[in-house]
Amino acid sequence: MNITGNLKRKVGRYVLDKQTRSKVRKVRSCNLREAKSIGILFDATLPLSFDIIKDLVKDLSSSAKEIMVLGYVDSKQMIDHYLYRKGFEFFTRNHLNWFYKPQSEAVNEFIKKDFDIMLNLCLEQSYPVNYIFALSNAKFKAARFFENNMQADLMINIEKEKASILELQKELTKEQQKLRGHRTSYDKIAESKTHSELQLNFLINQLVHYLSQIKN
Repeated sequence: MNITGNLKRKVGRYVLDKQTRSKVRKVRSCNLREAKSIGILFDATLPLSFDIIKDLVKDLSSSAKEIMVLGYVDSKQMIDHYLYRKGFEFFTRNHLNWFYKPQSEAVNEFIKKDFDIMLNLCLEQSYPVNYIFALSNAKFKAARFFENNMQADLMINIEKEKASILELQKELTKEQQKLRGHRTSYDKIAESKTHSELQLNFLINQLVHYLSQIKN
């Protein structure tokens, strides 16, 4: 890690720690079926994630009155497929300041909104996403388990299920190769996409399950 990058990360952590210490949030659990507003935060760098989140929004729309979705594209270039998507907002590296703090009207609106439930569906940690999740006014926050995630009220540990996910991925890869009769140069890319897709679907299914069991 270069000196400049290390300095930026240290400043970013300092700023976020200072802001979270001074922030007061009253936690209030809420059953997913009874939530009037839901915020969804996700990594939109891979287009396959968008399709999964789109299906989730469709499923949740029958019960929640308001759903806001914010996706982070870890690139300076916005993906054309995301343009003019109703109900979805996106931000990219171009919306980050020098220590990676996200700055845009969509981000500010998302942070201020006091959602009944916020779902952080990112599979990996990133400062821009952590910043939004930590400072969000949401009453109840759910995410993937990370040891240093002090802002989540409910966390799902994917690591315990990785062995099962990898085994399922291998079986799917074998079936695809049988259909083609040989391994192609695109298989490695396909395996990576399959792995991310399986993890994201697992995280969503587990969060939906547990949030549906909550008694207000």
